[in-house]
Amino acid sequence: MKFIKTILILTILLSVSSSAFSQGKEGILKYLENFSISTYADAYYGWNTDKTSKIRKFDGMDMTRDQFRLNIAMLSLYYTSSIMRGIVTFQYGDYAKYNWTTENPNLQEANVGIQVTKGLWVDAGYFLTHIGPEGMLKNNFINSFSLPSYYEPFYQSGVKVSYEANKFSGSFYLINGYNVIEDNNKNKSLGVQLNYQVNDFVKLTYNNIIGNEQPSPLPGKTRILNNFIVNYGCPCAKWDAILSGEFGSQEGSKLSDPTATAYTYGGMLSVRYRFTKKFSATVRGDFYQDLDGVYSGLITNNSGIKGNGVTLGLEYKPIDAAYVRFQTRYLRLGEEQKVFYDNTNSRTDVNVSIGFTY
Repeated sequence: MKFIKTILILTILLSVSSSAFSQGKEGILKYLENFSISTYADAYYGWNTDKTSKIRKFDGMDMTRDQFRLNIAMLSLYYTSSIMRGIVTFQYGDYAKYNWTTENPNLQEANVGIQVTKGLWVDAGYFLTHIGPEGMLKNNFINSFSLPSYYEPFYQSGVKVSYEANKFSGSFYLINGYNVIEDNNKNKSLGVQLNYQVNDFVKLTYNNIIGNEQPSPLPGKTRILNNFIVNYGCPCAKWDAILSGEFGSQEGSKLSDPTATAYTYGGMLSVRYRFTKKFSATVRGDFYQDLDGVYSGLITNNSGIKGNGVTLGLEYKPIDAAYVRFQTRYLRLGEEQKVFYDNTNSRTDVNVSIGFTY
C-alpha cells in the first residue's frame, strides 16, 4: 500500500506541474501536455435479507451487509498522442477487494499502445475485460451486476490488436486466460470483440473468449464463451436499453457424464427511462444457468447455479459528474439451491450509493 500511495502522490504532482507550467511548452513540459488524469469514487450502504452472510453472494458491487462502505476510489493516468497511448489505473475499496484476486488488487489496469497505421492499434498489458454488457459502476445504469455479468471475467492480461472505421470497430485479443493476470497453464486464450454502429440509436456488439482454462497439470478442456449485446440510446431520447445474451461451453465437464460437453446460458434486459435531465428510473431482468458449475463452481447439492433476478433502480444526478442511486433487487435461485438465510432460495436487496467522477 505504501508503494501505491507514493505512485498516486507522484501522479498528482506530475499532473499539477504540467498544468501549472504548460504555458512554456518547452522540452519536458510540452511532452507532459499529453498526460491527463481522472478520478472516481463511490460510497454505499447496503442491506439484504440474507442475515447469515456479511458478504452478499452473487454480486460484484455493494457487497458488505449493513455497513457504510467505500465501493471504489479510483485514479487513472492517461497518455495520448498521435502514435502512442497508455493508461494506468489504481483502485481501492470493496470492488477491488472482492473481485480482483490478483497479486496486486489495487492495480486495475495498465497498458500501452502504438498506432501501426490510421485506425490500427496494438496495445499490451493489463486490461479490463472486453466481455459483457455491464462494467465499471459509473458507466452502468444501476449499482449491481446481473447474474450473467457476475460470472463473466473482470480483467485480463495480454495483447490487443484493434481497428476502428466509420461504423465498425473490432479487436482481437491474445491473453493469458479467463479472468487471470498470471497464467495458470502453458496455453493462451483468444478473444474477439466486434462492434457495429447501426445508426445514432443502435449499436451491436459480439464478444467471445476461447481457450483452455484448466490449471496445470490437469488435462486441457476447451472453454468457449459467446456474448451478444444490443445497445439502444440517444441523448435526444428519453429511453435507453441494453439487451444481452450469452452462451458458453466447456468440453468434458458435464457432471452427469464427464466425457460430455457442459453448456451455460444467460440473458439480461435493462431499460432506463429519463424523466428529466437529472432523474431516471431503471428496470432490469436477468437469468442465468450453469448447472455443471463451469463458471460458478458448485453452489449446493453438487450443482452449479441456476437463478433469475428483477431489479429496480432510481438515479438522481445533481450535476453531470455525480449521482445518487437507490436500488432494490429480488434474486431467486433454483428450488434446491437453498443457500440464503432460514434455508431459503431467494433474497431481497436494498442499497443506496453516491458517486462522483472527474
